[in-house]
Amino acid sequence: MITELTYIDKTETMYPSLGNIFDRDLLGDLGRFNSAPFSTTYGYVFSGEITLPSEKVVSQGEYFSFWSRDPALFEYTGKVVTFTRIGFKGQNVIGTLEDKGRLVYIDGCTDTLLVYPPRSGDPSMSALYFPPNTDQTMHIHPSIRMGTVVRGNGSAIIVDKDNEEVGITLEEGMLFCLDENEKHKFRTSSKPLVIIAFHPDGDWGPTDHNHTMLNRTYLTKK
Repeated sequence: MITELTYIDKTETMYPSLGNIFDRDLLGDLGRFNSAPFSTTYGYVFSGEITLPSEKVVSQGEYFSFWSRDPALFEYTGKVVTFTRIGFKGQNVIGTLEDKGRLVYIDGCTDTLLVYPPRSGDPSMSALYFPPNTDQTMHIHPSIRMGTVVRGNGSAIIVDKDNEEVGITLEEGMLFCLDENEKHKFRTSSKPLVIIAFHPDGDWGPTDHNHTMLNRTYLTKK
């Protein structure tokens, strides 16, 4: 598991991706950055606000995704965590994080799909909700998972190269990445934990033969 202060580079993986923390108090910068060319930028606003290249403003507690063919300027006033999927033409989405998940996940956890895959196999971003006293079952994912801790605290337990379990403290605002097939689980104590997770690929989503518009269309004879 990678935990970095501001930047994670996973462009060498099957699904080239980047993770960034943009924090004016931490970096002391001018509050602006350019996206990578032909990429989709996903993000969550921890404080202040961010103005997208479309001039739409995303405020604290909101998430977004924005696609651009050319490098595009983002301007922010506080702290924003972003995930970039290079080479993918996503959709432009803005939303507000809810207090609990809408779907059942493993070991009593829940999740909500924030930015859905436009087609089956495309990237997505979800919110994961871990109740107090959670001790997940150890598991893996076939591709990388980037994430940021939105609320609460807990720990990630990974299995290292010596097959030993190692605990990593998770704190609000941090950026992390799980490698492909890395054994891991999440654990909480007396407080809940909320994480936003970026999936650079998937095996779910609408197809030309299976989507809500088509599935609720019934042809009739004259």
